[in-house]
Parts: sequence; C-alpha cells; structure tokens
Amino acid sequence: FVLGTTISNTIPEVEKSTHQYNIYDYEVRKGDEFIGETSMLCTDKSFFDIFNVRLIEGSANDMDENVQGIFMSRSLVGKYFGDESPLGKPLVLRIASEEIPVSVVGVYEDIPQNSTIRATMIANSEFGLRHLARVVISNNTMKLSEVDFRESWSYGQFFTNYVLLKKGTSPASLSARLKELGTEHSDEVNSLSFSLQPLSDVYFGSGEMTDNNSGDRGNKPMVLVLAFTGLIILLVACVNYINLTSAQTLSLTKTLAVRKVCGASRGDLIGQIVFESVFTSMLSLPFAILLADPLLPFISRMLGKQYTMAFNNQILLSALLLVIVAVISGAFSGLFVSLKITSFNLINTLKGEIGAAGKKLSIRKVMLVFQMSVFIILIAMVIMVRKQVHYALTKDMGFAREGLIRVPLGDHDYELFKKELSRIPDVLSVSGAMWMPPHNNHMTISLPRIDDRTQITAVQGLFVDYGFATTMGIRVVEGDDFIESKSSAGVLVNELAVEALGLREGIGEMTPLGPVVGIIDNFNMYSLHEKVGPLIIGLNTSMCRDIAVRIQTDNIAATIETLKTIWSETGGTTLFEFEFTDDRLAELYESDTRFSKTIGFLALLAVLIASMGLFGLSLLSGRQKTKEIGIRKVNGATAAEIALMVNRDYFICFIIAFVAAVPVAWFAMDKWLVSFAYRTTISWWIFALAGTAALIIAILSVSYQSLRAAMRNPVEALRYE
Repeated sequence: FVLGTTISNTIPEVEKSTHQYNIYDYEVRKGDEFIGETSMLCTDKSFFDIFNVRLIEGSANDMDENVQGIFMSRSLVGKYFGDESPLGKPLVLRIASEEIPVSVVGVYEDIPQNSTIRATMIANSEFGLRHLARVVISNNTMKLSEVDFRESWSYGQFFTNYVLLKKGTSPASLSARLKELGTEHSDEVNSLSFSLQPLSDVYFGSGEMTDNNSGDRGNKPMVLVLAFTGLIILLVACVNYINLTSAQTLSLTKTLAVRKVCGASRGDLIGQIVFESVFTSMLSLPFAILLADPLLPFISRMLGKQYTMAFNNQILLSALLLVIVAVISGAFSGLFVSLKITSFNLINTLKGEIGAAGKKLSIRKVMLVFQMSVFIILIAMVIMVRKQVHYALTKDMGFAREGLIRVPLGDHDYELFKKELSRIPDVLSVSGAMWMPPHNNHMTISLPRIDDRTQITAVQGLFVDYGFATTMGIRVVEGDDFIESKSSAGVLVNELAVEALGLREGIGEMTPLGPVVGIIDNFNMYSLHEKVGPLIIGLNTSMCRDIAVRIQTDNIAATIETLKTIWSETGGTTLFEFEFTDDRLAELYESDTRFSKTIGFLALLAVLIASMGLFGLSLLSGRQKTKEIGIRKVNGATAAEIALMVNRDYFICFIIAFVAAVPVAWFAMDKWLVSFAYRTTISWWIFALAGTAALIIAILSVSYQSLRAAMRNPVEALRYE
C-alpha cells in the first residue's frame, strides 16, 4: 500500500494511481438470511477515472470521506433493492464471521465480464485495511493493525497498485525509480523488488505473480494448444473437401474437357472451380455462426469461462477474420482441386482414360497420412491427459483420504462444535486448521536457520489445532502430534523443513514459532502441480477456519445428518457445508479435467471429419479401380481378395502415419506434463491403444466402399468396353 502512496506523491511522471484490494467472499443480508457474494473491491476514488467505470448514482468523492459507504453495481442493486434507488439505504455485510453495517453511497455500471478487474461491490481502501487487520494471521506475539498495512513496507502482498502515466512518459524511468525504492526499503529479512507490468500483459503474464487480483488468470500455453488444434482440424477439413470434391469432379472431367475444346482456357476452368469452392465456404459461414451461438454455453462450461457473442468494438474485426478464414479455406481447397483436375491430358480425358493419371498421385497418400496422424496424436493426448488426472486423483498424498471431511467454520463456536462431535461414536477424531489440506492457499514464512541465524530460509506455514496429524492420517516420523495433555505450544515440521531450517537435534529444538514437538512425513499440502517443500505447522486454535472431521465409512449418510443436527444446535448463522477430501481434490484438478474433456471433444471432431475424408478417398479409389476390379473378378478373384487389394494402400499409409505420429504425440505429452511436479509415465500402451483405435476407425470408414466394390457385378464395370 505504501508503495502506491509514495510513487503518487513523489514521482511527477505519475498522473494518477489507485490501490486495489479484493475481498473474495462476503455475504449480504436480505431479510432474515445472508446471501453469499464475491468480488468486493477496496480502492479509492481515482479508480473510477483510471478505468472509466461509469457512475449512475452518487459521487466518487463520497468514497474517501465515508469508510462505511459502499458502491454497488447496477445488477447487484436490482438483486437487493429492485427498481428503488439504494442511495443512503443501510445494508449489513458479513465478512469473516463479522457483521458490518454499511450504507449505499453510489451505483456504477456493471464492469464487463471479460475484464480482469471485477467487482460487484466497491468500498474504500480504509475498509480493506480494517479487513486485513481482522483476518491476516501473524505470529502469536504480534497483532497487525491497519496502520501496519498502510505504512509498513514489510506486508506488501495484499494490495496491487495501478499507475496511470502522463502522456509521453517513458515507463523505463519509473521502473528504475521503483528498483531504487525496493533497495532503499529492504532489510535482512525482506528483500523488496518492484517492477512495472502493462495492463495488457496482466491476463497472460501474471500466473507466477503474488497479488490480490480476483480476476481470471489466462493460460497462454492452453490457448496456443487449442488454437493449434483448431488450425489442424481446419486443415483436416480442407483436406476432406479436396478429397470429396476430387471424387465428385472426376465424373465431371469430360464436361471440363469439352469446355476446353470449345475454347475455355485452363485459367477459366481453375477460376470456375475456385469460385465454386469459395462460394461453398462463404455459404457455410452464416450457418457456422448460427451454430456457434447455441454452442457457446457448452464451450463455456467445457473451458470454465463465460463466453457471449456480444456486439462490441471487436465485432467488426471478428467478422473480418471469419470471412478471411472462409475465403482462404475455400480458395486453398478449390485451387488444389482445380490444378489437379485441369492437369489431365485432354485426349485421354475425352476417351475416359483418367484412372492411370490418378494412380500415382502421391500427394493423395500424403493427405491420408496427415489425416491419420492427426487423430492418432489427438487420441493419444486424450488417453495421456486422462491417465495423468487419474494419477493425480489416486496418488498417495501422504494423508488418509477415506472418511475425511472438511467443514468451513464460519461464525460457529469451534470449541463447542468440536466438543459435541467428540461424543458421536461414528466420529473418529476432530481437529482444525487455518486451511485444511489439500488446498490452494499459501502462507510463506521467512525464518532464520537454526544453525546460522544470518541465513534466512522460506518455508510453507500452517496453523492447526490439537490432533491435526492424527485426524489427517499423517505419519509422525519422530516425536508426537499436538497432544493437549503434553504441550500447549510448539511446532510440527516435515522432514524437508528439518534440513531447510538446519535443525540438529530435532525434537525439543527451539524455533521462532516454538519448540519442535514432532517431525512428520513430507505430505502433499497442495495439488501435484507443486512440489512438496519445507513445512512448519504451528499450534494456534484461534486461527482455525476449517474443521477436519474423520468419520466411520459404514453409514456416511446418517453421520452427515448427525453433523448437521449438531451444527444447528451449537449456534451461529453460517449454513452447514461439508466437503469430502476426494471432492476437494477433484476441484484442484478441475482445469486439468476440463482440458481432458476439451481435447476429447476436439479429438472426436477431428476423427469425424477425418473419417469423412477417408470415405471420400475410398470413394475416389473405388471409381479409379472400377475396371480393374471387374477384370479381377472375371478372372476369379474373390470378394475378400478384392477388399484386401482396395484396403492395402490404406494400411500402408496407416503404418507411416503411426510412425510419424508417435514422436509428435510423445513430445506434446512431455511438454504438457512439465506443469506437474509429480507426473505419471508416458506408457507404450498409450500409443498402441491410440493406433488401434485409429486403425479401427479407418477400416470402418473405408470398408463400405471396399465391400461395395468387391460385391459389385463386373458386368457393370465392363459393359462399355
């Protein structure tokens, strides 16, 4: 926070600046109930000017003058006040179990859904500072106040600063000044380094940054994968068009030859075919757009985003890009077909001798290899992603999952609820934690090494209640879990923390957070995307926000009902919620599961399109070999021999495609698995299964035409000879 204030007051190149702090979850009272909301933004009045957020009612000047005054978005006003003006009306918010009276001082236009900065309610920075002082966890001996967060350089990970530079100002000069400020205010514990980031880079360039932004973080590699896959599918579709059009156009070659005899140039014929191809592609465009609109909700669910086909300032650019794609796709397909068709010898074409000309066209086999390679790669990727997700969901995390439930504490009396649960026979143990593993929250603590106080090491931190390791099923390697009869303070450390902190004796050795009472296994506190690191666990019941309950699994439904009853009998207004550990893990890997489904959908699409292409090639091949098949049958060839002869080229192309696809698929899998600290192996059977599936699809796609050609009466093929 102090950084934003300092650069605003001391650097003349800064035109305006604003602070931003997000409160992710809060509740608003409506009648007798509290309704959960998200994305409250704590900022100051310059926010409205910098980001052009339009005020419908009220004035931005009211923000800095009234700590309890809040601004509401238009949609939120409609939810709680209907068509009435909310100005001056009271509301009660519940944040972190505390009820806070506020009043509405303004209404603003809804911030667009695709904005990185989101807010359904806006309060001032002082409101955010007070919230921080209530909820931020420090150590047992020091309680931070809003003054600490406002003026100290040591607690800087909560506020994000946005700076609007004056026109013509170079960001490089401000960047240099920021580095100076970082050096100036660093100490032996906190090494500060500040830098600038353009707003346009925030969405894709903030994945590794620590800030308080509540908006979406973009995944650029994912976008590139999807874009590349989409391009490949488009190429497969173009290849299919070429194949199918070639098969159809072979029946029109005599018509083209007659036009050529009558004076049409090759350019005229090429122009006609290209025009027809582009016209077909352009004709499909409006149908594609009409189909895309109802599919957007499905795509949104699949990708975990919210997409709408809105008419905004990008609509013209989008429409132009779609037209360009349609024209290029049509022109590419039509040009390829026309160049090949118009290259046939005129006399041979009029005599009907075009089969020989098409027999040795290796480009057609290249197309076939390309199509088969695409869906072998995609099928292999689908299998690999599902294998990794299954591995992540089933891997031993270092604690016992079965019968382990998380219950958010809310405004309940933790000790009373815990006491009542301990009387239930089906409840094996109860404990609490600041965040119950597995979770995405991080608390990093900088501590001096025990063997060398001049060295500072960073470890992950967690505060828990008595019996935490026992309830979680974490193995205690040495010493004991937190036991109420044995200890009133102390820490648990994992084996990695013993080395990181330079502990020599282990049990009983003093750390800045208390003596070591136990050494535990290196369990996974986060998802498998992150490597297990040094962890120190402190004993502090007042910091527990999650309740960990281990129950018998014989009659889970009845036990849950008992928990609900006790919850309602022990006071508080927070609704009873619970979550099994397996469900929590599924949430952690939700993006990976979505990616699996997306790749699966794209693979299915590619397979369907490629199958059409294979059918087109078999149709073309059947037409070219009609007379050959007739002669072979007259000379005694069986239907099985004919079918084998027709399919032989496809099988050879499949072998080539498989050999080409395996290294590409392996490379793509390896690159995707890099994001996991713990990953499954790339097994040989993935490629075998993908190849088998592709071969079956290919055989099914061409078998109809093969069998039709094999069963055909040879008289039909030879009657005109």
